[in-house]
Amino acid sequence: MTAPRKTKGRGNGQGTVWKDGDGYRWQVTLGYRTDGSRITRSGRAATKKAAHDAMNKAQADFSRGLIGAPEKVTVAEYAERWKNRQLEVSPRTAKRYGEELDYALEHIGSMRLQDVRPHHLKDLTVRLSRREMRRGNTMSTRTQAHVLTRLRSVFREAVTDQIIYVNPLEGVKRVKAPRHESAGEPLDFDQAARLHTVGTALHAAGMCRLWPAVFTAVSVGLRRGEVMGLTWDDVDLERSVLRIRQARVMGISGIETGSPKTINSRRDVHLPPSLVTVLRDHQLAQAVARREAGTAWMNTGAVFATALGDWTHPDNLKRAVESVVLWSDPARLEGDVWRGVPRVKRQALVAAVQGGQKLPDISPHDLRHTYATLALRRGVPAEVVSKVLGHARVSITLDVYRHVLDNERRATVVDLFDTVPPAPPAASFALN
Repeated sequence: MTAPRKTKGRGNGQGTVWKDGDGYRWQVTLGYRTDGSRITRSGRAATKKAAHDAMNKAQADFSRGLIGAPEKVTVAEYAERWKNRQLEVSPRTAKRYGEELDYALEHIGSMRLQDVRPHHLKDLTVRLSRREMRRGNTMSTRTQAHVLTRLRSVFREAVTDQIIYVNPLEGVKRVKAPRHESAGEPLDFDQAARLHTVGTALHAAGMCRLWPAVFTAVSVGLRRGEVMGLTWDDVDLERSVLRIRQARVMGISGIETGSPKTINSRRDVHLPPSLVTVLRDHQLAQAVARREAGTAWMNTGAVFATALGDWTHPDNLKRAVESVVLWSDPARLEGDVWRGVPRVKRQALVAAVQGGQKLPDISPHDLRHTYATLALRRGVPAEVVSKVLGHARVSITLDVYRHVLDNERRATVVDLFDTVPPAPPAASFALN
């Protein structure tokens, strides 16, 4: 008598695991739809234990509402679940992801996840390209690309959760956008020298207490948050090294201390002698302020602290840059600008301001571009500049500053058959 074939027993909600080739498969019934059909999940794993673990996770997710009946899950609901799973990113990045998704959810958020088709998303790309943003501009191609990237990740995760079977964005062409950030408005050598002259004079007159922070940013190309997140534990003036380990950035509830922008942003930066001198003087001045503040001093350890030792808001760096630019204009001296400035300190400041032309309007990030541009023009290898900037890859530096490198290559073209020997290079300002 032939033995009965062994079947896979499966009680409701219990699931089953069975051998399948080199691995194991699992399947579980989670519930029933309104039409009586079963809601099931299944998958494959390398080991029997892994299969049981995956099945148990599916059951737990369903019971907590993380996996709903497919016909009831909207794009907005699932996008919220996707955001809650992004545990590896900073709060600031998670907030940006949400803002980028919101642009898409304005149009498809109420749709059922299963109903979204490629033609809906092609229409979405057109709407995004026409969406009015701040100052009357339309959405940039870069922002459009970010929106579609987030949305693509949401649909991809829905596929892995088996709520949908095909990512509808796979058939939609991504909006082309610049691959990396573009350079801002860097200063040239003469302008950088003027920035230094005016900033130093303002600081000596007691009118720009954050000048050492501005000088740090332009000397080694730090990001604004990296400058304002420095502590004295990060500064080794004996070895002339800065350790970038944190940054002061905008979080969900305000300014907070977080990790640098990327893994490569955690770096050691070697300091030029001029910056070491400025930081030594600043450290001595801060020690005097600490003694004068007494018990009111807050021991944050911040390098560029407030008058009482607290963290300085990163926006104040922008105001400091704007102050130096404003005072670089000789016309500034024609007004009543000397209130609070000791008479003995005015002469040096007047001489500095009168010694040149007004600087262009720049931001703290332009100081970073100034460092990179001038370093490349002085012949510093792109690999070295990339490391100092904290770029993830040297290709990013090459993309952003390709115009600088192209100009330098043109300037160094040698005509082997020119009978007139080239003149020796003229000395130029070195940003130490």
